[in-house]
Amino acid sequence: MNNNGSNNGHHRASNGHSSVQYRSSQDSCTDCYCFSGMHNHTDAVIMATSLMAFPFVPATNLFFYVGFVVAERVLYIPSMGFCLLIALGFDQLYRRQDKLVRKKILMGVFCTLLIAMSVRTIRRNNDWLNEENLYRSGIPINPPKAYGNLANILSAQGKKAEAEWAYKKALTYRSNMADVHYNLGILQQEQGRYEEAIISYKLAIQFRPRLAMAHLNLGLVLGILGRKDEAANVYRHCAELDSSGLKDPKMHETTKISALFNLGRLYADDGSYKQAIKVYQEAVKKMPHHYQPQSLYNMMGEAFFKLKQFEEAERWYQQALRAKADHIPAHLTYAKLLSKWDRLSEAEQWFLKAKAIAPNDSSVYQHYGQFLSENERHVEAAEIYLRAAELAPDEYEIIFNAANALRQAGRNEDAEHYYQVAVKLRPKEVTSHINLGAMLHVNGKLQEAEEAYLAALRLKPDDPITQNNLQKLRNKIVLKQMKKRR
Repeated sequence: MNNNGSNNGHHRASNGHSSVQYRSSQDSCTDCYCFSGMHNHTDAVIMATSLMAFPFVPATNLFFYVGFVVAERVLYIPSMGFCLLIALGFDQLYRRQDKLVRKKILMGVFCTLLIAMSVRTIRRNNDWLNEENLYRSGIPINPPKAYGNLANILSAQGKKAEAEWAYKKALTYRSNMADVHYNLGILQQEQGRYEEAIISYKLAIQFRPRLAMAHLNLGLVLGILGRKDEAANVYRHCAELDSSGLKDPKMHETTKISALFNLGRLYADDGSYKQAIKVYQEAVKKMPHHYQPQSLYNMMGEAFFKLKQFEEAERWYQQALRAKADHIPAHLTYAKLLSKWDRLSEAEQWFLKAKAIAPNDSSVYQHYGQFLSENERHVEAAEIYLRAAELAPDEYEIIFNAANALRQAGRNEDAEHYYQVAVKLRPKEVTSHINLGAMLHVNGKLQEAEEAYLAALRLKPDDPITQNNLQKLRNKIVLKQMKKRR
């Protein structure tokens, strides 16, 4: 009591309170402080626990689908709660130690933990340098998912053999992963291994019957193999798949319309344009608001064009251009329609618009060059085809047509060069050898011309044009030899 009075005497003098009364007031303040501290600590624990628990709720897709991209970003948040709990726990332990040695030991343990976790973070950062490292690091934790994702990365990098191995490795852990079967099918399809791709797509469908993309790609592969009836059945089945309860209904609905689009193309390729139009119209009726319809409208226009219903074709081409003003296929098909309709000036304007929008698209120059050739503007056509050949030096049709345009423009040496290139691109194409022989013949290179004609006859021995040209050439060679003797 005396110590308290000596320490706080100025308060007593000022307020006239006894020492006992002041002591009581001090105890009250301490109680308030302790209550406040406990209250703040409890709030912090609740906050930390909430940070650890609540982010898992959206990531579970329990209430709505968020997708893995959103989920993996939300799931960083629990680490904040974990760190906060560690800090709160250390704070409580440290405050309860009454000996300095114990406090130092506790601080040392905490610093060691901090350093260890920092080192682990630095090492983990190496896993995040690129996607390949990240998925490789996940193999010990979740092998099937990690191998499946790693295979996608390797495939995108062009490492097809490694990607295929990773897909198959993933399936050794879980053989029922539809996505992995589907992605393996894509890889096999890209490599032209169509029968294997069919097996992979069918397995994907077996394990996930409503995987619309697997149905669609299966139809595409069957179409490539000429199994058109099977392809048509697959497309039709795909278009009728149920969308309810799926995680990504938008993609599912888009794929269903794509199935109808490809079914229509299948009929159009067979010349069944009326049937194709019915399917396209069904697709237009069923397509969701988010579907991009320009290709569908363009194909509808093409079908009407083939039926010579030009006004209806024009309407659909214009619809395609309204849906997407820079849709190059619609520019080209509309221009071809106008050309066929003898609206040549309008047609050329659409070709020029396409060229302005896509100055590096070889198909634009190819179709524009064809338009110029058909209108006997051979010099201009040759220049346009040369640009197309520059953009697509490995496209046989472009190279061959460039050679024809150059020949018609009187540029025989250049034409010869491009026929040579065409022969290299397709050495078993008879027409290339015949035209090369004719060009060499015109250019006076008789021995080389004879070799080209003979190569054509080896591919097609009974071709009358080649036989006739070869006979004329040999007559010319004989006459030339006779003149030399004189």
